[in-house]
Amino acid sequence: MKKLFQKKVQILHHIKVGPGYFRMGLAFPELAMVARPGQFVMVRLPDGYIPLLRRPFSVHSRLVEGAEVCGFEVLYKVVGQGTQAMSGLKAGDLLDVLGPLGNGFSCPDGIRHVFLVAGGVGVACLCCLALFLKEHKGVRSTVFLGGRSATDVLCQEEFDSIGAKVRITTEDGSLGEKGVITSMVEQAINVNGRPDMIYACGPTGMLKAISDIACTHEVLCQISLETVMACGFGVCLGCAVQKAGSPGAYLHACTDGPVFDSRAVVI
Repeated sequence: MKKLFQKKVQILHHIKVGPGYFRMGLAFPELAMVARPGQFVMVRLPDGYIPLLRRPFSVHSRLVEGAEVCGFEVLYKVVGQGTQAMSGLKAGDLLDVLGPLGNGFSCPDGIRHVFLVAGGVGVACLCCLALFLKEHKGVRSTVFLGGRSATDVLCQEEFDSIGAKVRITTEDGSLGEKGVITSMVEQAINVNGRPDMIYACGPTGMLKAISDIACTHEVLCQISLETVMACGFGVCLGCAVQKAGSPGAYLHACTDGPVFDSRAVVI
């Protein structure tokens, strides 16, 4: 049975890392120690803030002081009322955090080289995955980071620090190659050969294109869906996604995902 924690925890740091992008550290070691790459937490703002409902955030990284785990980070973009309010919080403030929730990424035996494909803030769940794959599986990662412009490309330094090969595209050409990340992924497969697995998180259109590329080239692919959630544990049923091959049947991102085999769902 999965361990689940809920409590009010202190914000350790809250750093603006780009226009509209923030990285927040939370003092929650017991959650950090059991959370796996791809899992998420549901966060509720302090009393008096709107909205009242929790918001989902991927576990971005584990925080360590010396040899001790002291908490974890979330990486987020301001996109609405909830994240706008959250962006004004500061170190020392308290947040009500529930987690870890959902099913994360898996790495079958025999995997040696993977592609990690991130669109914008979709990179949030892939940083801890890259570190886990290197430290626990000895897996080599090629990372593809894409965004509209240079300000939407995040975490390059984190991937560089673990020796991952990083390739970047921006739609306006302000960083890396000009174009879309999915074209670079397909080109890499055509030129250098197939990876053993593709892991991806980002906008729905990007995930559909990556899933199609994986299918065409017969590559295993796991995708993390960025779906609106109200509860995070299967009560509200608001994060339904159609099950592939079963018209009228649905899975739920909060309990069946957010990570899915790309062949299991209709995007």
